[in-house]
Formats: sequence, C-alpha cells, structure tokens
Amino acid sequence: SFSTVGLSDALRGAEGALSFGSHVPTEQRHSILAHERAEVHTVAHNSSGSMILTGSDDRTVKLWDSRNGTRLSALEGAVKAVMCVGFSPDGSMVLGASGDFAVRVWNLKTCRVLHTLTGHTAKIYTAKFFPDSQSLLSSGYDRNIKLWDLHKGLVSRTMLCTSSCNDAAVSRDGGMAASVHLDNTIRFWDARQGEFAHELTGAHTQPITSVLFHPINDRHIVTNARDDTLCVVDVRKYDVVTTLRHPGYKNGVNWNRAACSPDGAYVAAGGSDGNVFIWDLGTEQVVRTLSGSHRSPVVACSWGDNDQLATIEKEHRLVL
Repeated sequence: SFSTVGLSDALRGAEGALSFGSHVPTEQRHSILAHERAEVHTVAHNSSGSMILTGSDDRTVKLWDSRNGTRLSALEGAVKAVMCVGFSPDGSMVLGASGDFAVRVWNLKTCRVLHTLTGHTAKIYTAKFFPDSQSLLSSGYDRNIKLWDLHKGLVSRTMLCTSSCNDAAVSRDGGMAASVHLDNTIRFWDARQGEFAHELTGAHTQPITSVLFHPINDRHIVTNARDDTLCVVDVRKYDVVTTLRHPGYKNGVNWNRAACSPDGAYVAAGGSDGNVFIWDLGTEQVVRTLSGSHRSPVVACSWGDNDQLATIEKEHRLVL
C-alpha cells in the first residue's frame, strides 16, 4: 500500500540541498505516530533527504515523505522486529535488518522484495549498503560480519568477531568498515579484502551502540555508548580525538544511533529521558537540548542532507 504520486514526487529529490552550513534545529516541524502499537528501533534518510525509513517491532519498514510527514509505503516481509533500515546510495533500493536472522532488500519504486539474505544464526542489529550499491554488510548477535553480493544475492565473505555487534559503518570509498560491540570494543576491517585490520579498546567502558563515518573527514568515526559518552576516533592512528559528555545525557538502549550534521559540525544523540542533545564538534559542548517532543527514550537520530534532523522514540513517535 503506497501513494504512487507521493512516492514519485519524493524520488525526484529534496526541496533544497544544503549549500552553506548546517543549522542547529530549534523547533519541531512534524510529529508523526509512526508505528502505533509497536516499539520503534531505527530511522534513516535517503541521500537527498526527501524520504525517511523507519523500522519497528511491528515487522514493517515504513517509508515517509520527509517534507510533509506523509506515509508513502509500508514494506512487508520481515517475520520479526526490524532493527536497522537504510537506503542504497543510488536511491534504487532499501534494506531492513531483522530479528528473524535475515536482511531484506526492496526495490524502492515497486516496493517489492528483491533479496532475502539469509545465513546469520541470531538477531541482526545492523546492515549497511556499500557506496557502489552493489553490496552490503550485515552483523548482529551471531558474532559474524557478512559481506553480500547483491548481483547474486549471496554472501561473498564472512568475517568472525569475538563479540556481538551492535552497529557497523562503511567508509565513503568502500575500503574500510568499522564495527562496534557489546564488549565495549571498536573493530576495523579491510572491506575490500574481507579481513580484520585492528581492534581498539578503551574508548568506551560500556557497550557501544552506534558508529558512523564523519560526513566530511573520512579519517574520523563517531561512536555512541552506554557509558553515556560519544567519541570521535581517528581511524588511521586508532586513537580517540574527542570525548563528548553532558550531565543530562543517558544512553538508554544497545542500538541507540547518533547522527552527524551534513557539514560535520554537529552530532546529535537521543537520551533515555526523551531529550535530544546536540554537540558542537568544534567546542565539544552541547549547544542545544531539544525537549518536549518525545515522551519515551529516543533511540535513533538521522540528519539528512537537506539539513533536517529526524528522531524516533521507543514508543511509537517520529519527530522531524
């Protein structure tokens, strides 16, 4: 079920690309009851920022027009909760990683399943497309990171890790992957060879819940953890550059995803009290706390290239 006109319009792109610097959000534009009777776990913008995906315990991936909050489609097929969603960089596909041990890939225009990628033996918490949109990686609680060939719909490499994986990210050139784990460790991988590269301990003292490559400086990743801190890590020196804190920030779930602004100046993360905290990466200080929009823990943020911040809370609501 989807709006053909609305989807076609959203596929054409955003109503304004970011051309100067990002702005720190000040007010709620839309508040949407995204998944009425189920916990929500994940949110992601497409490359232009014109569309958003959400995934939840109701086993659906929902597609939204980010400009007006209209629901465009509900993608079905998952048998258990959807823990991670994402758009392919070329805009043709979306993915949903599920607790049913599978990653599904849908054609965005037809909203039909292209691939059901099976092979994991436990809940999958993360999946990410590579920049070429021809492959993806997935990982979760079976302690495997799998690389998939989307031409064949088959796994091309399995990399073993010693701890359950909460999230992973791929560099803009597709050469490196970073994964974060239940054992408080960041692991780095040669994504082209499908081989382990390095392990970093000590950045966090509790399970790490998210990782992303900085949108401008690909030498840096940003991590979020249950020790209520975020870290900027240099991926060449394998060293912590910055640790971000705030007395009010409490990370409430093992899959809590932070987001960077498109210009790389800010990072946003949601707290267990329903507030969203925004740090300036230059000053390392919180420059704004967005409050009053959420009534339950905020579990994921996405900051689109149209400079729109999207946040989701555990209990049903998406706020733009």
